[in-house]
Amino acid sequence: MNVFQHPMRGAVTNQYFSSEDGTVKVPAIGTTLPDFQLLRQDIEEYKWNDEDFLLATYPKNGTHLAWEIMMMLLQGSAEYINDMKEACMIDLFSPFKAVEIFPSPRVLNTHYRLDVLPKDFREKKTVVVIRNPKDSAVSMYYHECKMLGDLPGFEKMGKLSFSEYLKMYLFSKDVPYGCYLDYTEYMWSLRDDPNTLVMYFEDMILNPVQNIQKLNEFMGTQRNADLIQQISDAIKFQNMKTSKGTTSSASDNVAVQEKLQHIIDRRDQMYRKGKIGDWKNHLTVAENEMFDEVLGKWPLSKEIPFVYEVQ
Repeated sequence: MNVFQHPMRGAVTNQYFSSEDGTVKVPAIGTTLPDFQLLRQDIEEYKWNDEDFLLATYPKNGTHLAWEIMMMLLQGSAEYINDMKEACMIDLFSPFKAVEIFPSPRVLNTHYRLDVLPKDFREKKTVVVIRNPKDSAVSMYYHECKMLGDLPGFEKMGKLSFSEYLKMYLFSKDVPYGCYLDYTEYMWSLRDDPNTLVMYFEDMILNPVQNIQKLNEFMGTQRNADLIQQISDAIKFQNMKTSKGTTSSASDNVAVQEKLQHIIDRRDQMYRKGKIGDWKNHLTVAENEMFDEVLGKWPLSKEIPFVYEVQ
């Protein structure tokens, strides 16, 4: 099988985050080597504020949705957050700069699995969001190939068909953040940790009030039912897309603009559909069978309560 090789794979960039014992090595999101080294040093030296929370998800698994909810609970208001989630994303933006933009309590977020982050990050209140792998693959395709496909280094990605991308998604481990199955398997292993709350993207869409209340209890924010309902209304996909998916909603902060302009310019593409079951509009019968064959060899496919479509 001919599998496309990600242009930002670790074999090319030689940029990794690794576990303390060296048994896990995850390709970092691509950037220049000096920038990566500075960012990794900042993450290693960062001293955690106990009022803060960490949100950890695989890309396109509900990060924006969960971050907005958590920040609304912290601020005690259903008003949308003025600045970008990415300004609190340690993968792209130094946590030392993030604290200058967002005062505590805040929600730092990452797509890295926790075992490759410093110990100080692994011992804090963390929310993990998991999405079904088929919708995740579709959303990742549009993010990497359509939204970012015209960026330097991503030109070949921009020319990929979904079928070509799907093979890389299923069969390549040398991709930024590692493959979905490995990532999810490790994060799922943390589900009984009292400092970790595992959420499901589909359940957050289908039962928002119930899931916002779970976050409310986990975070200890003690918000009342009226505010939880207001947040539930605010985070409906079309409301989020209208209010957050514009370049004008991105950031007024100069440091954020300089570092994250490539994301700001594509803000309208960040919120695409947010639907459950969109994979059925993209996978052929043969591709779905191939996907099911891969999942059939993955024990967690039956253990994790994935929702693939709305009945």
